Amino acid sequence: MTRPDFPLPKGFLWQYEWIQWLQAHSNPWLDSIAKGLSMLGNEQFYLLAIPIVFWSVHRKLGLRLGYIFLFGMWLNSWLKVLIGIVRPIGIPGIQSAKVASATGYSMPSGHAQGTMTFWMLLSSLLKRRIALWIGMILVLLVGWSRIVLGLHWPLDVMVGWGIGLLVASLGWALGGWWTYRQFSFSSRAYLAVVLPLLMLALHTTPTGKEYAVFLLSLGLGALFEEHFLHTEIEDGWWRRIFSSVIGIAGLIAIQWGMKRWGSTEEVLLVRDAAIGLFATVVAPWLFLKCGLYRREGSHPHHAGK
Repeated sequence: MTRPDFPLPKGFLWQYEWIQWLQAHSNPWLDSIAKGLSMLGNEQFYLLAIPIVFWSVHRKLGLRLGYIFLFGMWLNSWLKVLIGIVRPIGIPGIQSAKVASATGYSMPSGHAQGTMTFWMLLSSLLKRRIALWIGMILVLLVGWSRIVLGLHWPLDVMVGWGIGLLVASLGWALGGWWTYRQFSFSSRAYLAVVLPLLMLALHTTPTGKEYAVFLLSLGLGALFEEHFLHTEIEDGWWRRIFSSVIGIAGLIAIQWGMKRWGSTEEVLLVRDAAIGLFATVVAPWLFLKCGLYRREGSHPHHAGK
């Protein structure tokens, strides 16, 4: 490990040396593990994990998880532009891999923040200590992977963890408060539209628009399902598993089907809206038709428990 022969901004020398130290003590096997762990913080992971919670674990808490997570990632994107710190990619003495997963500015780390938010929320939902311990281990490992791959400064990861913890804690508390207030359907519909539009007005980068559109389609879809379909999760683990399998197949079909239209901003926004509406409206309707869901208040099936 050598000191750089070029100037670094104040507060970056120790981070530069930390990255170099981690990379000096790595090897191809650890690099492969780091690349795999980094995928747990990618958008594709959450596009599958959050709907599974919504479809097969708990509808209302799954929706809360989706709302908090999407808002947190929108905040992450907004803060990156506001802070404007560049990544360590391309800096002499630092090797970077999987650079396709590192777009835009560096602080706070979206992977670090996203994993912290998701696993804190999931452990709160499941109310299992083991879920918290597994989550914290994964949070640390994903953060390590982003540093050792040369995609983030150590401080990016630390700030991401802090913001992720704050978003999860405040979001879950606010969600609990909201759940026990019997707001009218029109009030909830108004908020489901106004909040994403406000997010669009405050942050108009492509990434910011995507998270806002996700949130808009998620909220409107959930309200439509509540008002017209009135479905709920049926008893029996096999029904929950099949619901997730069918739902995941639908999400994959949407993503692959939209690829033929390119990756322009407009296409991506349409894709995001389609995913949100499929997850909250189309999938529950399919589950109902397949006997995997039931109408709210109807007599539950007992077979397969």
